[in-house]
Amino acid sequence: MFRFFYTLLLISLIALSATLLYQKHTYAYQTLVHIDPLPHTKALIAKEKYADADEYLGYFMTFDYVADSKEAQKLFHTIQEKRGSLRYKSNKILEGIRTGSSDEIYGQASAIGSDFFLIGDLRDLYIQGKHYLKHEKVDNVILALSSIGIVASAGTLVSFGASSPAKGSISLLKLAKRTKRIPLWLEKYLVRQAKQLKKTKNIKALKPLFKNVDTLYKKVGLKNTLQLLSKTKDMHGLKSLSKLSTRYGKESTMLLKLSKGRLLKQSKYFKQFDKSTIRLASSYGDNGYKTLLKSGEKNFLKSIKRIKAYAKVGYKGQAWKLFIWLLAHISDAMLIAIMGISTLLLLPLKKIFIRRSKPY
Repeated sequence: MFRFFYTLLLISLIALSATLLYQKHTYAYQTLVHIDPLPHTKALIAKEKYADADEYLGYFMTFDYVADSKEAQKLFHTIQEKRGSLRYKSNKILEGIRTGSSDEIYGQASAIGSDFFLIGDLRDLYIQGKHYLKHEKVDNVILALSSIGIVASAGTLVSFGASSPAKGSISLLKLAKRTKRIPLWLEKYLVRQAKQLKKTKNIKALKPLFKNVDTLYKKVGLKNTLQLLSKTKDMHGLKSLSKLSTRYGKESTMLLKLSKGRLLKQSKYFKQFDKSTIRLASSYGDNGYKTLLKSGEKNFLKSIKRIKAYAKVGYKGQAWKLFIWLLAHISDAMLIAIMGISTLLLLPLKKIFIRRSKPY
């Protein structure tokens, strides 16, 4: 009887080790753990970044595992209530006027509004001129954008509004500069183009830039455009972001953040996957994207279905939690060693040694 259970135990160890090894490298269940958005949301609230907290938690509320959480529901309601109060809105509008930046859309609107019109460009030229006459530091980027803005305004009048995307982009770029979200490469590019503009009196060379900025703004909104713009390294990167925003829309920034930039860096590979699968992968963070690329869309979706099914096995999914723990903590070498030792113990070694020891 003992021999039977001993053999059964060894066979079970071999089977379990082989299963763990296979699952580890085929479906990577151990890496597919849902992101808990609550800790980061609470951290944003502590910093009084309610707009960011709303955007972050709001994205995850579209997934059942968060939407069904009572704590998440309560926190989301608290954020909505705070942002909806008259006092909060008034403070944010004043913040936009006073500082030239805000994390709320109405605060941003008050910050950017005057720059859209010719008066904003003339005002900035006057301010920078005063700095120059007083031998103070002149902001060459604001000066360049204001000069470009005046030429664009003239073009808007002549073309009956055809240059308005350029004006909108210039206003946005000014806000990016004031909020320190304009990258160095773009600063240099704008100053260089402003110098050329003195000779040509034409903004044609700047149209690709304005087109990409305008596309970003239309697809992801002002706040996210500023965030994305700050991460670009060259014109090619800006163009790539513009294309990305065309596909993923307002969720582009969140998807990029959750993928740690992988979605942009490996965009040619992600094009083959359905957008709904990309969203699903984002709920598992960067590991979700890694698994999707490694296993392919079909196997990735199979993994998710199996995880949901296996999570119901045992008391409150405890069997599945144990399985995931084993996948995460037992190395390949250990699994192979367990299989090897168990196999050796199964062999009738005693009989083999006795047979070899007998004289011929």
